[in-house]
Amino acid sequence: MAELEPRQAALVGIGSGRTWADRLREGAYTSPSGVRIKFDFVEVRRSATKRGTVFEFPGVEGGYVQRRLFGPRRYPLRCLFAGPDHDLIATAFEAAVYEDGRGVLEHPKYGEIRNVVPLGDINRRDDLVFEANQSIVEVTFWTTLVDVYPSGARNPESEITAALADFNVVAAQEFEEATDLSTAAARASTGSTVKGALREVSTALRSISDATAAVRRGFDEDFDAINRGIDVLVGQPILLAQQIVNLVRAPARAAAGIISRLEGYAALLESLIDAPYSKPDPVAEQQARRQKNALLVSQHTAMGTVAGSIDSVVATKFRTKPEAIAAVDAITQQFDTLVAWREQAYNDAGLLDSGGAYQALLRAVSLTAGFLIEISFTTAQERRITLDRARTIVDLEAELYGTVDENLDLLINSNDLSGDEILEVPRGRTIAYYPK
Repeated sequence: MAELEPRQAALVGIGSGRTWADRLREGAYTSPSGVRIKFDFVEVRRSATKRGTVFEFPGVEGGYVQRRLFGPRRYPLRCLFAGPDHDLIATAFEAAVYEDGRGVLEHPKYGEIRNVVPLGDINRRDDLVFEANQSIVEVTFWTTLVDVYPSGARNPESEITAALADFNVVAAQEFEEATDLSTAAARASTGSTVKGALREVSTALRSISDATAAVRRGFDEDFDAINRGIDVLVGQPILLAQQIVNLVRAPARAAAGIISRLEGYAALLESLIDAPYSKPDPVAEQQARRQKNALLVSQHTAMGTVAGSIDSVVATKFRTKPEAIAAVDAITQQFDTLVAWREQAYNDAGLLDSGGAYQALLRAVSLTAGFLIEISFTTAQERRITLDRARTIVDLEAELYGTVDENLDLLINSNDLSGDEILEVPRGRTIAYYPK
């Protein structure tokens, strides 16, 4: 076991005579508006995700782990407030963590942490019978980057759209350069693979495109154009690549809910990954061209699914913070899944990736994640109540939102109400709502 040198030990305080208890500090949070509120605590912890991808190879034990830095640190806290004004202080603390923007956390164990945002559920507890004179607020603080958009663009939606346009061009050029369509047999087998990929696209995205008549017509026209013209398109790979991505991205602006659209694109990505033509195997030399072209069609279509998910985000007006954060998770998960599969498949097939399309898509994903996190600061914050009696949803909407019918769908969808609950929400049910 390595030992600290004297100078290193002095720097971290070892041998100073102070104990861990002496090193504990006062807990406090300073909101973006500058309000500082102290809190007591019982237990503390922190966590972070070390990102990376594990690559496994046929016939080789073990695997190669590629590191990809680490994600934001998370500091979950159970903040205690006691004394004659504990209820007022806890309410002020709630207001502070509901503020938009970045704050400063003075962590009792881990020191001062700048640029943090409260994220996720914020729960408050007042036990008036067994633990009177005390309020508890549970909240998780996340560290965040200060610069959301690397280029400093004033209009993030426009920058995301421009990044996707760059991706379309670079991905089509890479597809043209990588495919080998020099023989009639190669063109025929590639055309067959494209039709197989189109069936996966239709199965996964048909219900989404059907939500809007104009989108459905455009989707059907693009689908038929590729199917009918496949014999010509395989001779013009750059045009074929553009047509495939355009088809995949078409349903992104349908009227279906954002979560439904993201789930549809995730399902398409999984079906493409699981397709037989997406799994290159050791083959005879005369079959190598067919395997390579099939994989290129599959991965190009799969990259289009992530672009479609990004389109869905740009076309959506987010109303709640959980909805925006769920979209961040969905898109980054899709991209991570795509990259892990793509790198493994390229390795198995013995192909080299020039990286242009990957870099262009990565930029679009990064901009989208930053955009979603930024707008999550301005969307309605989630609050919760537990019903003390059975209520109708119309009654609840009037109390929580002050409206009739305007926010009824939001109330139902954000709480997954179904069946009898839509007629009468039972006593004891916890309801989430998003006041303006």
